[in-house]
Amino acid sequence: MKKLPVAKHLTDHEYKMLLEVYAKHNSSMGLEERKNYTLSDIVKVERDNRSLKVYYKNGDWWHYSNGTWY
Repeated sequence: MKKLPVAKHLTDHEYKMLLEVYAKHNSSMGLEERKNYTLSDIVKVERDNRSLKVYYKNGDWWHYSNGTWY
């Protein structure tokens, strides 16, 4: 499975979760807001217990876990 460079350290399961939650998160945004939250805007992904902390270029970060984000 080819992974984003910032997420190469994730297991296949974690990476799949990242992509699935990202897709849901992204679809919940308006078109203008999405411009700041593309996959290429992700600068770091960290494990945090049972979730992933996903950091974006604009300084925002979100927990991605079990199909949700917060």
